[in-house]
Amino acid sequence: MNNRKVGINWVNVKELNCHGTVDIEDVDVVEISLADFDFLKFGEDIVNFALTIKENYDINYTVHAPYQNSYIEKTRVNLSKIDERNIKLMEETIKLSSEIGAETIVVHAGDAISRGAEENAVENLKTVCGIASYYGMDIALENIFTDENGTKRVGETPQELLDICNRVSKDNMGVNFDVGHAFISSTKYNLKIEDYFNTLRNHIIHMHIHNNHGIEKTPWDEHLPLFAGLIDYRELEYLIRGRNIILEIRAGSTDDISASLEFIKGKKRLEPLASVA
Repeated sequence: MNNRKVGINWVNVKELNCHGTVDIEDVDVVEISLADFDFLKFGEDIVNFALTIKENYDINYTVHAPYQNSYIEKTRVNLSKIDERNIKLMEETIKLSSEIGAETIVVHAGDAISRGAEENAVENLKTVCGIASYYGMDIALENIFTDENGTKRVGETPQELLDICNRVSKDNMGVNFDVGHAFISSTKYNLKIEDYFNTLRNHIIHMHIHNNHGIEKTPWDEHLPLFAGLIDYRELEYLIRGRNIILEIRAGSTDDISASLEFIKGKKRLEPLASVA
């Protein structure tokens, strides 16, 4: 677990969110999700605030692009559709990310609800990677999952992700491997999380790690601390790799989040799962 940066999503950082639990000095990188903001309206404010924080702390940024069902409807991006607006929104995302010095942007490939969805995603990703290359940035394609309503997504299984990477064939595109999402998909497709690593080992440049209970609890994508769900990170520790390892937690106590961060840093062992209520 060496030779990479350890980070956390912005919602957990005290200096960026009044509800945060982690000091920014305790991480190497912060991931800012533009899916959480109206960045078209407040883009300049976001940039100025992020740069002010960066001036005061030795911190790097990565960015999560808006996606097909993100919070702000007018900024949603669905790369499985051919729509000029998707590219314009991604271009704005890339420009903003460049202004705050981010080197990697995480993207979703979109919904697989129409014929040609994967082909559309491939063509859009080629365009997005071309724009990102101009700014010296990498695109990290995230594995997502069929949701509780049965909406299928492009890029769920390891082979689907590999095929997309090979078809896009851009030097600045890799995979953001989301372990929590993989656990949900693995229960649906009779896979193992290790299958993702084995298939994508040469493409993983970024990781999101968090926990959940698979399809046993709703919502499935709980974004829990590392030892609060059914994923046994003790068994996966040797597989955690990539330039940036981002703890992407949206629930849990301050102690649980801190303990998860210490585990990523290699400073804490997880308690046995049997002892977790």
